[in-house]
Amino acid sequence: MYEQLGARELKPGTVTFRLFFPDRSRDPWQYDGGGMPRVQAIRVVGDFQGACGQKDWDPTTAPPMGELADAKASPAVALGHVFQWETPLPDGFYDYRYHLTFMDGSAITISDPCSRYGGKAAGNSGVVLGGRKVKADPIAKRLPYGELVIYELNLDDFTARYRGQRAPIDAVRDRLDVIRGLGFNAIEFMPWTAWPNDDFSWGYNPYQYFSVSHRYTNDPARPSDKLVLLSDLVNACHARDLHVIMDGVFNHAEVDPPDRGFGYYWLYGVSADSPFVGNFAAHDFFKDLDYANLCTHEFILDVCKYWIDNFAVDGIRLDNTLGFYKPDDRGHGLPRLLADLREHLASTRQDNFALVLEHSWDYSAIDVTNKVGATSCWYDAFRSLSMDYLGNRSALPPMMRMLDSARDFDEGAVPTTYVENHDHKAFALKASAQRDEWWRMQPYLIALFTCPGAVLVHDGQEYANSYDMPEQGDGRVVPRPIDWPALDDQVGKSVSALFAKLIGIRTGSAALSSPNFHPRNWDESRTTRDAEGFGLDVDRQVAVYHRWARDRAGRLERFYVVLNLSDEPQGRDVDLKVAVNSSWEDLLTGDVFDAFANSLSVHVGRCWGRVLFRRD
Repeated sequence: MYEQLGARELKPGTVTFRLFFPDRSRDPWQYDGGGMPRVQAIRVVGDFQGACGQKDWDPTTAPPMGELADAKASPAVALGHVFQWETPLPDGFYDYRYHLTFMDGSAITISDPCSRYGGKAAGNSGVVLGGRKVKADPIAKRLPYGELVIYELNLDDFTARYRGQRAPIDAVRDRLDVIRGLGFNAIEFMPWTAWPNDDFSWGYNPYQYFSVSHRYTNDPARPSDKLVLLSDLVNACHARDLHVIMDGVFNHAEVDPPDRGFGYYWLYGVSADSPFVGNFAAHDFFKDLDYANLCTHEFILDVCKYWIDNFAVDGIRLDNTLGFYKPDDRGHGLPRLLADLREHLASTRQDNFALVLEHSWDYSAIDVTNKVGATSCWYDAFRSLSMDYLGNRSALPPMMRMLDSARDFDEGAVPTTYVENHDHKAFALKASAQRDEWWRMQPYLIALFTCPGAVLVHDGQEYANSYDMPEQGDGRVVPRPIDWPALDDQVGKSVSALFAKLIGIRTGSAALSSPNFHPRNWDESRTTRDAEGFGLDVDRQVAVYHRWARDRAGRLERFYVVLNLSDEPQGRDVDLKVAVNSSWEDLLTGDVFDAFANSLSVHVGRCWGRVLFRRD
């Protein structure tokens, strides 16, 4: 329903504006907490008014919107109040806002909460008439999420040093072949939904959920090409077999400043009467969306369906789900949202669509993933434990539980593993302040690509981009443009070659995308490996584990992985028991080791590993 609101060109050359307020006197299910907006008159103002014989941005000459009475014109009429106004306009892109006069005589101009476009000026909404029409097409074959190797990308930083005056969402297409050439088969875009100003942002302060930020879509040479650029980008990704995952921020909204914030907060004369905003569960920042009310649930559900149905995305990462999850409430918030999305995906016959949680930073996120039926959760233990040991080198953390990343997930659910993401300082900085000591990262990267789960790599990590970042406060959300020439210097070439090698080993491997892992349920109090050579040797800083599965042809794939996290090469060989007396190839180097009496002995260099493979 909400996707049918906002400003749209329902018939050629005419824009129709629609604004909706739920009313529990018409539908008691819409909300429990909240009230009515106490509006006396609503007018649409903008830079289109001159074309209508009015003065641009002048509420005194703008006619009031009329209320629809016929549910045939909009099904929302049965749920509340729908206000509408339409006018013919020449083709082009226009900014607009709603001007509201309340019963007490006060007035405000505010953004449209259902706008399709961020306006040219901060806090405005936008509408396009005419222009190109491009349909986003589905990917030819959507893979199970556990088979994805994902490149996390900030549209601004990624394109900052080469885009010129082009829109970032258009310019990113220039480098898709570089991403694909390294072997990635998915891109997770940090939030593209609009925030209230045109300044740099990571996008986690949304206010227009159906809209792409004007900063990302603005191309002075093509002012009417806005959302069509997103369709172009999705099609360019899908043509290269790159899955598209959007980052959805559905816990909270940005409401400040008053003339730029989330419309469904400021469209109410008394903001406390808004049924869309209110504390629901854990609250971190901005204003929580109130999932206790059905209108909020339906609004966000329609937002998700809009991006799924119109832009053929292959998954959604749901940011900060702690804020809309209550452990004992299956009827509201995250559980209901995911259940309704699964129903929609089933009805539209979409397989392998990923619903990924960013929940807690500990293992408890796994239990929530299982309970709400999500595809995955961000598995932050992999990052935090790896970073801590790489940076501090005090004592080996409980690493075997970390490596056994599929443990405790229900069948069909997988972790999203990473050693770096947008939220923290660069992993390479933990290795050394000097990029030429990037090699300290190697065993962690080998582990990342040989453990269960979908693998995520943050942009710039593929050339050892090294930057510090405070965990909070000033200097955190600031531009960090990708240094593309660094991809071709000596370090960049070495790091990217290792990534390409590891991605090549990972993709298409049944064993490495399976949950199978030995030794499972490792006793973390142990300091030495077991009698067969598996587990963790704390003194030698060595970890050994086994992965296996049958491929589509029924052949059994086996991997034995040996990691040396020490800065020194192993003084003696690492011994382990294997299933088959045969030759085992190290896929990293091509070295071959022969097993005798079901035993292998391998030497391992400093901060390095062995990925021993055989397919029967």
